[in-house]
Amino acid sequence: MAFSMILKFSNSAKILILLLSILSIQNARANVNAIDFTKVNYPKELQTQIDFLRANDGIYNHWVHDWGYKIPKNNVIQNLTSLYAEVDNLSPKNAETELLLGDIAHYLYNMENEPFYQKAIDHYLHAKVFAPADYRVYWFLGNHYALAANQVLSIQTYQTALQYAPRPAHELFWADYAVACVNASMPGTARYAAHQSSLIAGKNTYIEGQITATTQNTLKSIPVDTTIEAKTMWSINGKETNKLLFVNRFLGTRMAVDSDWHLDIGGYKNHLAYVTLEPHKASAKNGKQIGYSILVLTKVPDINESLEQFLAKFSPKSKSRKPVTFAVGKIKTEIGYEITDPKVYSDIGGGHMYAFAIQRNQPEFPGLELEAPLEIPKNGKPNEIAYYRTSASINHIKSKLYYFILLDSAEYIHSESLTAFKDFLSTLVLE
Repeated sequence: MAFSMILKFSNSAKILILLLSILSIQNARANVNAIDFTKVNYPKELQTQIDFLRANDGIYNHWVHDWGYKIPKNNVIQNLTSLYAEVDNLSPKNAETELLLGDIAHYLYNMENEPFYQKAIDHYLHAKVFAPADYRVYWFLGNHYALAANQVLSIQTYQTALQYAPRPAHELFWADYAVACVNASMPGTARYAAHQSSLIAGKNTYIEGQITATTQNTLKSIPVDTTIEAKTMWSINGKETNKLLFVNRFLGTRMAVDSDWHLDIGGYKNHLAYVTLEPHKASAKNGKQIGYSILVLTKVPDINESLEQFLAKFSPKSKSRKPVTFAVGKIKTEIGYEITDPKVYSDIGGGHMYAFAIQRNQPEFPGLELEAPLEIPKNGKPNEIAYYRTSASINHIKSKLYYFILLDSAEYIHSESLTAFKDFLSTLVLE
C-alpha cells in the first residue's frame, strides 16, 4: 500500500506533506533493526518494552498527521517515554545504547514531542564518540534529518556514512538513503540506492519498486530525434565555491562556471548541442588583455561513427598537432591533440589550442553523478500543512554520447589559458 510521505519541520510546528507515492512505512523495517541488542545491557524486565519498540516501529518511524492505528497514540508515547528513561539510566553506555536512545528520541519527535529532535541528535553524536567510524551513526542521523525536512544536511550526512559503510552495507541503509534522496530531489541516486537494497536482499525489494514508480513521474524521457530549447535542458543547481553549477540531465553534463564568464548556450537540434564559455581575459607579457574560449559540444553519434571520426570533424585543421591526453578531476580525455597554427591569431603569437573527444555510454542510473540535494521550501505558516511536489525534469537521452571539448587560445596567453582550462575540466562532470 502506497502513501504520501509526510515530513515535519524541526525548527517549528510547521508541517510538510511531500506528495510522493512511495514506501509504505507502516510495513517497513526501521533502522532500529540494525542495532545489536545483545550489546545493550538492559535488564530482563525491559524485554516487553523492547519487543513493543521493535514490533511497532512502523507506526512511529515517521510523522503521522491523522493517527488511525489500533494502539492509542497516548499509550505509544507513554511506552516510548518510559523506555527512553529506563535505557538512559543504564550504565555504562556504549555505541549500541546511544544508537537505541537516538532512535527512541527520533520516534518521540515523530510523535510531536519537539525537545526530542535535539535529543536524538545528541545521542547519535554520543554514539559517534564511541564509534566514530561506524556508518550507522551517520545513517541514523541522516535519516533523522531527512524525516525532519533537512534535506541538504541529510544527504551530506549520508555521504559521510557511505565513506565508512562496509561492503555490503545493510539493505535497510540503502532503503532509508533512497527515501532521503527522493525527498531531496535526487531521483537518479534514489534509484541507485533502492537497487542496492535489492541486490543485498537477493530479490526485487518493495522499496525499489516504489522508488522506480515514483521517479518515473518526475523524470521525463524525450526521443533522440527531437529539438529542445537550452532553457528547458539547463538549470542552475547551487554553487561550488564561488562558481555556479550548470546541470543538464538530458546530456549528462555538469559544469562549474564563474558567474562573470560569458556563456553562449545552444539548444539541442539535429542530435547536437553546444556551450561556449568565455573566461576572463588573460594578460600577455606586454600587458595586452586577450580573450579566449572553451567549447563543449555534445552529439549523438551517427551510425558507425567512431570517436576518432567525430574528433576529426570538429577539430581545427592544422598540420602542426601532437597527441595529448589529460586526466583532470573526473575527466580523463580519451583522444586529443595539442594544436598550434601560426596563421591563426598571428598578431598574438598564433593559435595554441587543445581539442579532445570523450565518449560516455548511457548510464544505468542517470543523474547519479550530477545530482545535489535541494531543500524543501519552508515558507508555510506555523501549524499549517504545506503541500510540496517535486518538479519534473528531463531524463538522460537514451543514447551514448560523444563530447568534443576545445580550448581556443593563442600563444601569448598559452600558460594562463591552459591553467584556466584545466581548472574548468577539474570540475566538469560528463555522466
